[in-house]
Amino acid sequence: MRNNAVRIMVGVLLLCMVTAIARSDPPPDNQDIQTTIKALKSRIKDQERRLAELESSRTDRQIEKDRREAIREVLKEMNLDSDQHFAGPKWMENLKFYGDLRLRYQTDCFSGRSRKDRNRARFRLRFGFKKTWLDDQMEVGFRLASGSDDSPTSTNQTFDTSFSKKNIWIDLAYAKYSPKQLKGLTIIGGKMKKPMVHTDLVWDSDVNPEGAWVQYKHKMGNFEPFGGIGYFVVEENNRDHDATLVAYQAGFNWKLAKDVKWTCAGTFYDYDHIDTNYRNSNGNNVNADGDLSAGQFHVFNLTNKVGFKAFGLPMSTYFDWVHNCGDSDGSRSYDDQSDGYAFGLKVGKNKKKGDWSAGYKYAYIEANCTPGEFNDSDFGGANRKGHVWGGKYNLTDSLTIGCKIFLTEPVTGDRQNERNTTVQADLAWKF
Repeated sequence: MRNNAVRIMVGVLLLCMVTAIARSDPPPDNQDIQTTIKALKSRIKDQERRLAELESSRTDRQIEKDRREAIREVLKEMNLDSDQHFAGPKWMENLKFYGDLRLRYQTDCFSGRSRKDRNRARFRLRFGFKKTWLDDQMEVGFRLASGSDDSPTSTNQTFDTSFSKKNIWIDLAYAKYSPKQLKGLTIIGGKMKKPMVHTDLVWDSDVNPEGAWVQYKHKMGNFEPFGGIGYFVVEENNRDHDATLVAYQAGFNWKLAKDVKWTCAGTFYDYDHIDTNYRNSNGNNVNADGDLSAGQFHVFNLTNKVGFKAFGLPMSTYFDWVHNCGDSDGSRSYDDQSDGYAFGLKVGKNKKKGDWSAGYKYAYIEANCTPGEFNDSDFGGANRKGHVWGGKYNLTDSLTIGCKIFLTEPVTGDRQNERNTTVQADLAWKF
């Protein structure tokens, strides 16, 4: 736009000067006119060069300002005012849409003859809405997700079944209240993201428990203690006892230095009748009656996480330990299989274009230390030990590529020496 305006202005000026020269008396020499025109053309080229230099020297702040101006114009077209306050239907105020799409290629190789190697193309699609009221004190939201079945530990959908349509499941449906009159208190009900401090030693990243949770935090300078209690329904059974979970947690966040934060939490998971109300043992030992041999799962979990910076890079590390205080399994090879631990290190953080991260984890999970139906399904559930390596790179602010390699084997049992190798290659977009 600016270049065109300059060309028009200089062209008009050139025309006026030529006209004035043509009307002057006596008529000027033709050589003088040609010299004047060449000088004007030279000035036009010089102006264009200077404009190009100014355009290339624009700062990121100026570019961002232009972007905001463009967004403001779009908002006006969408019936939003200049301050980006919603001017449409009242029920849509503070309503936010979000989601993610992941494409994955996964290969699983098994060293024993009991299972066949497998190659799969898969996708995960999740999207939802959340809305806030009362100056962000109340939040209600839901999310839908893909999935080959209703497994609590996976929203992956495998490419299969003759190009059939794929299922969408209810993944989240919750309400959360955080009153400003009692800062630090949070009450959540419904099907929610896991509110406890945890790692995938106990909880797979896709598990969203169903019930109620109350938590309170109190900040005292750089030290913030917290505590929470929750009641969750595992299985509603109209013929026998329901399976339930009561969870208690206490811990703290402690900012030890400018770039150093330590989180420590002790959690007790008190399961009731899960031994007779489970769908997938996933590594837990099963007795002749078809019940989980551990009998009871009264699980204590101690989690430590530390975030810090080193060599100018954000880093985080963790150590997690779990013990089943209710394990009563005395069968061969499964006696005293009630402990598990994991530790890991991550370097880097994925937030914007060009960011990268890399990580490593080792886990040792005995057969009866925690319900295998709920912990890391990619690792293999309970009765599993091994290594995980991974990395991720931001192609754009919202598009990443990544890869993970799992090398695992059973802790005990008849297939103790059978090693599994899993490779996952991902392309993920967040919106």
